[in-house]
Amino acid sequence: MFAIVALIPFTYVPQLYFPYVSGKIYLFRALVALAFFFWVWLIVKDRAYVPNFSPFGRSFRKNILVKALILFFLALIAAAFFGVGPTYSFFGSIERSDGVLQYGFWLTFFLMLVSVFTEKGEWKAFFSVFIIVALLLSALAWFTRIISPESWLLANNPQLLQYQDQLHGAAGNPAYFAGLLLFAIGLALVVVERKFFISRWINYGFLAAAGFFSVTLFFTQVRGAYLGLAGSVLLFSVLAALFLRKEHTKLVYSSIAILLAGAVSMGILFTARNTDFVQNTRMLYRITEVVQFWESGAIRERVLNWNIALKAFKERPVFGYGPENYPAAFNKYYDFRVGVSEPWFDRAHSQPLDTLATGGIFLFAFYVFWISCAVYLIFEISKEKKLLSFILASIFLAYFVQGFFLFDVPEVYFGLFLFLAYLIYLNPKQAPIYPIGKPAVSNGAGKFQTLILVGAGVFSAFVIYTSAFVPYKANAAVFQFLRFSENKLYERSEPFLKEAFSVNSPYTYWEVRKRAGWQLSNVFEYEVSEKTPPEQIEAVKELYPFITEELERFIEARPTDPQMYYVLGRIYRIGYEKLGFDDLDKAEAVFQKAISQSDLRVEYFNEYAKVLVLQDKFEEGEQLVRDYVARVDFYDYFPHVTLGHFYFIAEKYELALEEYKKAKAFGYPFFEVEPEYARYLFVAENQGDYQAIVDMAKLFLARWGPDADTYFNIAIGYMNLEEKEGALEYFLKADELKPGGYDEYRSFFME
Repeated sequence: MFAIVALIPFTYVPQLYFPYVSGKIYLFRALVALAFFFWVWLIVKDRAYVPNFSPFGRSFRKNILVKALILFFLALIAAAFFGVGPTYSFFGSIERSDGVLQYGFWLTFFLMLVSVFTEKGEWKAFFSVFIIVALLLSALAWFTRIISPESWLLANNPQLLQYQDQLHGAAGNPAYFAGLLLFAIGLALVVVERKFFISRWINYGFLAAAGFFSVTLFFTQVRGAYLGLAGSVLLFSVLAALFLRKEHTKLVYSSIAILLAGAVSMGILFTARNTDFVQNTRMLYRITEVVQFWESGAIRERVLNWNIALKAFKERPVFGYGPENYPAAFNKYYDFRVGVSEPWFDRAHSQPLDTLATGGIFLFAFYVFWISCAVYLIFEISKEKKLLSFILASIFLAYFVQGFFLFDVPEVYFGLFLFLAYLIYLNPKQAPIYPIGKPAVSNGAGKFQTLILVGAGVFSAFVIYTSAFVPYKANAAVFQFLRFSENKLYERSEPFLKEAFSVNSPYTYWEVRKRAGWQLSNVFEYEVSEKTPPEQIEAVKELYPFITEELERFIEARPTDPQMYYVLGRIYRIGYEKLGFDDLDKAEAVFQKAISQSDLRVEYFNEYAKVLVLQDKFEEGEQLVRDYVARVDFYDYFPHVTLGHFYFIAEKYELALEEYKKAKAFGYPFFEVEPEYARYLFVAENQGDYQAIVDMAKLFLARWGPDADTYFNIAIGYMNLEEKEGALEYFLKADELKPGGYDEYRSFFME
């Protein structure tokens, strides 16, 4: 149990897809299963550790939170069976490694905590380990941010560059790290309040650790965690002011002073939100950005995503879409304004709303029930330990508030289940059923004990093998396929792909096919061209039928998965264009199925239109796109951008430029997306509209700053507009940034 808390938060396995998640979860499952065997052994030897979980027992109120969490788990199982994809509900995805069975592992972890940690000294040790781990994680985060920004964390994960200004450490995501820090702050304060250590200097050390965690949390730049921390401070201050004025006068004044200082600071910050200092300081800007939330992509996406979750609930109000099946709901009620940066959302980014959408009112009722039970236990604790209960209430509020803007992840679960188990320990009515040390059975039952232990050992080994070892094997194999195919070693990649496909684990069977499908569709799109060596073309051709057959089976098995329609149809289309496979009819059929799942998703219509153009069905494709943009209601520029893209791929450049100009007039930022920026310049040049090139290139400079090629494009535009002074000015700017890079054109501008 100590190893689970001490090792897993640091686990990072670069040989796996999603190395920050997959490695942690596989090791967690293995350690929980191993601990389970020893737990059974302990129970067999000592009946004091037998937990009384029966909801019909006389001690139900003593363990009401335990019962509530077990009932929630049973409700998850029921919701899974009534959802749109039960298998996916139970086993989850590689990316999240979540699902009903994974929650069962967390519940087992919690039950073992409740059963085994029954003494103050044990909780003292466990809290100390958790806080030391949080300290080391925080130190690692600061090290990678300040001392070594080009650390192995970033070097091995280019996708983390988006977070390089935010502390994330071994969590891989600042929001996940911030969720763990909220619990670390609260539990450090619990250690101080409980006086786990006699030395006041050690207690001061834990108090300092709480302050360090708070500073670290601030630099994660996660606004949901900010609100969670602020809400917890507010709650504690109010409770302390109301009920602790006599016993803890200094604490009350200190908490009120902190609260007022925070309120004044926020007032000053928001008053000065338009100053250059705030605008140029990312942490401060992210806080004040909430004032204009509709202009903030991240905030706007969350609000729209929540609206989708509510639509999903209204459609399936009783049992919802099923745990882990939010992607199907998001697909059906797709909103382009949400999917601009992430078109394949798999969470509502709000734990309560995600529970409502995927479990309906049935699961949501049990969710509210276990939360209410936790609040009830905190209230019971307050009858004897007011200060401690106020700290616990503040921790739980912080968890709930940050969870309203995120969703539960392993880093959060570690703190949450440790916290909930401690509530059980503190419950004044909690008492073991049997006296410590009473034997489970008589000495004559040794064979029965041995039989139980053998069964537990076999079960634990089975769980470790099926839930950790086998998924690891498939995950590692498909990742090796990714590595070799990324380096264009297609022949060497094929054995790894076949190995991954041969692993019959419900955790990975369809998931490795999804990852392989995405990888091959990108290889076909971006790596295969007329310059590709013939031997590589042949190797790719061998992979084509292999992956398409598997993805066809995928769609039949999981018809509500939104991504595979797009991937398979795209592969069919590229296979026709670049590899000579005549599968356009199959592509058309796939996209017709896709549209039956979602008649709002722009990715489906864009690809479908490309297929129709390749089939010489221009009018049909044009009508398809026009009907689509007339039906959806996203941004004002959306119809014109979408039509412009269709005309571009149909090589109707005059019509494309006309639509692009309309989109630009509505404020569409072509300069934000490189391929679309390039398309705009291409069609403008094709139509001889050099003023359009100059205007768009200047917008690019205003957004991204000096760029040699952009200066050169403007120079060319001015030259064709016969504005020689402007052309020379921008040519010299380009030459200054890239000396000698445009010498072959110098005479053209110097005449």
